[in-house]
Amino acid sequence: MKIKQIMRPQVIAISESTSLGEAYTTMNQSQIRHLPVTRDGVVVGMLSERDLLACRVDHTDWWQIPAGRAMHAPVQTAGPEDALDEVVAKMARDKLGAMPIVDGDRLVGIVTVIDVLQPHAKPSPTSTARDAMTPFPLTISPEASLFDAVAMMMDHRIRHVPVVDHAGALVGILCERDIRTAIGDPIRYREIRHGVPRHNVGDIMTMPAVVVPFDRPLAELARRFAEDHLEAVCVVDKFAALIGIVSYGDILRVLAVH
Repeated sequence: MKIKQIMRPQVIAISESTSLGEAYTTMNQSQIRHLPVTRDGVVVGMLSERDLLACRVDHTDWWQIPAGRAMHAPVQTAGPEDALDEVVAKMARDKLGAMPIVDGDRLVGIVTVIDVLQPHAKPSPTSTARDAMTPFPLTISPEASLFDAVAMMMDHRIRHVPVVDHAGALVGILCERDIRTAIGDPIRYREIRHGVPRHNVGDIMTMPAVVVPFDRPLAELARRFAEDHLEAVCVVDKFAALIGIVSYGDILRVLAVH
């Protein structure tokens, strides 16, 4: 299958001079998380929801900042004739949430993780949540300080942490998006520690966490990620004990080898 068969041809793009306020409105109205940034019709960057959230907290006049100052560049692209499995592998390897599709220099579409997780690209019929999960994930308590949570996530290069109480029961999940919404850029937060609002994990975590059994077929799980726009789910055994975590990146990695 070629990428042109699943890409979204009606791609919404912005220019480098577009304000973040305009970009934020466009994202909300169109229910999207990524905007290609163009210059004279050529893609020069990508503005993600993560980029925008970081600016919202760090700058009081964030809505006036031009997209060119907040975007990620250079940006990775794919061509409409590229094989789907190659694009999936690239997105999994580089942890990309979306990729602009270009024909020469012309922007002709976009492919997001949601598009890839649709039934167009199915894992093996025998694959389950257990095959994709990260086993024995790090956990944190709701009483832990957000600073400690940020430090742990950065040190271990993870974006999602299950939150458990003193008895080991799952009570929520802390996602990088929760952190960026609350305090902006985690790196800057860790560096300036003093003089910033104090939070505990329980103040900002997502609850309840989405839970799936270890034997849930991965095809069903991929479909749920796509339909519900999930970032990560917790995996439990037959006794409802936490045994793993699956992110959309984990599913992409399984898709990339099948």
